[in-house]
Amino acid sequence: MKFKLKLNKASLKQTLAIASAATVTVTGLAPAQEAVTPAVPAKPAATEPAVAAAEILGVGSVAPALTGVTWIQGDEVKSMDENGKLYIVECWATWCGPCIAIIPHMNELHNKYADKGLVIMGMNVWEDGIEKAQNFVKKQGEEMSYRVAFSGGKKSPFTTAWLEASNTKGIPIAFAVRDGEIIYKGHPGGLSDTTIELMMAEDFNADAFAKEQTEKAAAGKAFSVKLNELYQAQDWAGIKALASTDKFVKGKPWAADLIGKANQQLDDWDAQTAHLKDIVDGKYGTDAKATQILGSGFVTVEASDEVKALAAKLEPLYITEKAPDKKDFFGRVAHARILFFVGKNEEAVKQLEGVKAIVSEKEGQRGVAEFVAKLDESIAGIKAGEFPPFK
Repeated sequence: MKFKLKLNKASLKQTLAIASAATVTVTGLAPAQEAVTPAVPAKPAATEPAVAAAEILGVGSVAPALTGVTWIQGDEVKSMDENGKLYIVECWATWCGPCIAIIPHMNELHNKYADKGLVIMGMNVWEDGIEKAQNFVKKQGEEMSYRVAFSGGKKSPFTTAWLEASNTKGIPIAFAVRDGEIIYKGHPGGLSDTTIELMMAEDFNADAFAKEQTEKAAAGKAFSVKLNELYQAQDWAGIKALASTDKFVKGKPWAADLIGKANQQLDDWDAQTAHLKDIVDGKYGTDAKATQILGSGFVTVEASDEVKALAAKLEPLYITEKAPDKKDFFGRVAHARILFFVGKNEEAVKQLEGVKAIVSEKEGQRGVAEFVAKLDESIAGIKAGEFPPFK
């Protein structure tokens, strides 16, 4: 995963927050990945150009042609109605952090389903000049191996026919097309293996699927309202109860993430240890990874016997779950603290030095010097026998 350290008003806390958000997005823990835009979006604000409800591009609409696009990578897609094919038009930009964060997920889907009929197209949008996209894709290499195209810029025919017509206000956004018709519009993180397989099935029912997605969107909105109220009140016991019982998230990775955060905030390490077992046992599905859900908390947690005991149970899972990715800086810092807690100081230092080597390549960019200084401080601390919270 590419993680850029050139940030507006950057600070160490912002750097960590962005890294954390990137990890959450890829692992399916963010609300945006569950919610799906219904066929007819809410009426836009009066200050913005309105599109008549009947004309809004969405689920059930005929997919517009890919007019005026330039293919940067992969074979040209001339139409999206070939029998047995599922097409994903995923809109992104080089300046968009969440877009970059979702690339590994899209690449994983491509590698897993391309030979089964899935055609993913990363459509660069909302930036002028093809060179930025070309250079970005070249640097990604095999980490972005699906088709990529340049839309033609901010005022391109694609922008008009797809983004403006669908009232799209933010990216990343994905459109799934089957037999020439849009069957999904939403955050690309919502394209789980289960969803892809459902949309590719021979007995796929577009009407039933559209109805289900609309119902999910409504349930997701209702859940978000309840969750936001609890967050505002810092009611972590309430958040844990909501994640454990609400049908929208119960048994899903997002619920596991919320429960894990609540346990840590409540300083209930016995419950966290039991929660780890539930995750490993598959209570929250196969996409729930303990190292990502519970590991992140180790970046800032204070050391205690209970914390060290949990670290000892979590540490072996980094091998079986093949985590973290070398460019997941936040995840690697978390792993380093866990290694330190179990007495593997040399490995902890190696993790942080690996992060430093990659981050240092961005020398001169905003936020880099502060981040590297904190890494150096932590490396020196480990060698001296201590590794305080990475704040």
